[in-house]
Amino acid sequence: MGEMMNIQKEKVRKELVSLCFGEFTAVLSIWFCFFLLKNRLGDVNSLVTILYPLSLLTFILLQGSIYWAILIRRLSKPQFGSASVPKLYGGFRILDLVLLISGFPFIVWNTQSFQVAILATLIQLFALIEWVNYYLVRLSYSLNPLVLWKRIAKGKLEKSKIAKELG
Repeated sequence: MGEMMNIQKEKVRKELVSLCFGEFTAVLSIWFCFFLLKNRLGDVNSLVTILYPLSLLTFILLQGSIYWAILIRRLSKPQFGSASVPKLYGGFRILDLVLLISGFPFIVWNTQSFQVAILATLIQLFALIEWVNYYLVRLSYSLNPLVLWKRIAKGKLEKSKIAKELG
């Protein structure tokens, strides 16, 4: 019985490590691409218009990465962060939502280029999707997107891990 628990715990640990480093790698990749392409933005307004949603997306992805790291720690120390994590992530959920809502008018107000507005809006939508995935419902079930569509159609989306912890 103990051996089975260790195998299961190791499987969960590997999945959490994958999620943790996956989110962190996404952040590094996004910023690497930004620095490669920033000279094409043209002016300071365009740069700022892209930086707002990009920074917000980074902030949300890092929250996810840190949360997965907390869950990894909980495998060996089950009560780790049990008092502070709900308070911290409850605050993040509200702050992120305010920043997400503020971002769309900011993009419209600050943008002088249609292409920059589209790119900034797409990044902002990606940040919104990540926020929903972390704080409301789990959106990742499989590499096959049809799995998600079937769950949406059947109304079978689960609460996200953070949403469950926040209550």
